[in-house]
Amino acid sequence: MSFSDLDLDFTIEQAIEDLGLTEPTPIQEQAIPLAMDAQDLLACAPTGTGKTIAFAAPVIQHILDRDEESSLAPKALILAPSRELARQIFQVFEKLIVHTKIKLQIIVGGTPYGNQQQQLSEPCDILIATPGRLVELDERGWLDFSDTTMFVIDEADRMLDMGFVDAIKHLHKQIPEHQTLMFSATIDGEKMGRFAKSLLRSEAETIQLTDSPRSIPSQIKQVALRVDDEAHKEAVLEHLLKQERLQQAVVFVTNRDHVDVWVQKIRKLGLRCDGLHGEMKQSDRNDHLKQMKKGRLQVLVATDVAARGIDLPEINTVINIRLPRRADSYVHRAGRASREGNPGECYSLVDIHDLPMIEKIQRYLQTHIQFSKIAGLEPKTKIRSSNNSKKKPPKRGTVTTKKKTKKK
Repeated sequence: MSFSDLDLDFTIEQAIEDLGLTEPTPIQEQAIPLAMDAQDLLACAPTGTGKTIAFAAPVIQHILDRDEESSLAPKALILAPSRELARQIFQVFEKLIVHTKIKLQIIVGGTPYGNQQQQLSEPCDILIATPGRLVELDERGWLDFSDTTMFVIDEADRMLDMGFVDAIKHLHKQIPEHQTLMFSATIDGEKMGRFAKSLLRSEAETIQLTDSPRSIPSQIKQVALRVDDEAHKEAVLEHLLKQERLQQAVVFVTNRDHVDVWVQKIRKLGLRCDGLHGEMKQSDRNDHLKQMKKGRLQVLVATDVAARGIDLPEINTVINIRLPRRADSYVHRAGRASREGNPGECYSLVDIHDLPMIEKIQRYLQTHIQFSKIAGLEPKTKIRSSNNSKKKPPKRGTVTTKKKTKKK
């Protein structure tokens, strides 16, 4: 199948062709026709499989079909959980509307309210925003959704994790009759089911392109490396960052203080490096991502705020200095190592404190993450982990029991 088979307007086809794309990915092939048929949709596909175009193309088509002048009320509202992801989505839309007269706006936190009030006083067809800031502006009486007929929620599972459910439901109620599209990397779980049911019409379609929503794309190699202490961790990190096959890397840490610490350590290795965390000024966050995109940075040290907001094709390596506190966050970190099906590598540096988490992640993924060693940098301490057991994890839905032994 080609994009021309999807009945998109020629302006969208031309923009897609300008991007060098010829065939839709599976999520695009399935989601675009359903969305263009005015269906509510819950779609799940792994990170890096083209979900943004899967909802951007039908949103743009919808606006072209309406063939109306731009107004103060957007015709489509797209929500993203983080500023970085919102800007990433904005950039994709910018490229797809280049041959149209569609007007685009973005509203995120970290920007002066006065500037955003001015933005909202200008004609707009598509509004891309983070939910927290949008609710604040709605409380000021600055929003108008009277003409909004499409509502898109990207990374719905992350919205749940970040506590945006009430904000999204509030915004959902402000919009009159409309079509809702929900996209996510994972859609399993009772909470997600309730969340989707509260927003989607009863006849909504569901697309799930993975056998398990808890999966890492097959082209990403996952490796765990045992480390003894901080000095050992630094030595292993240096080895990984200086591999010839590394193009650009994201190094994940747990909090903003660790970002600054590891940025300095990596710079001492002679590598161009900067950081990214949630409490950084928006202008600085934008600048660091721009420098990364231009190839002026080799390494970005980030907290999980960046796990779903970085879409840079040159990143082929993810390194977890510390594992995340949640297993599903590991999925999204690892997904940064591959865009558009390119091979990538995800390394986890596991000390004694991370052993329980690596085992939890394996249970979540229902797979083993291979422990490996680097010649000359082998750990000196030997700690037995159930990860090294040859016993396979139980299938989901089964219960394992231990046999009771009778006392003699």
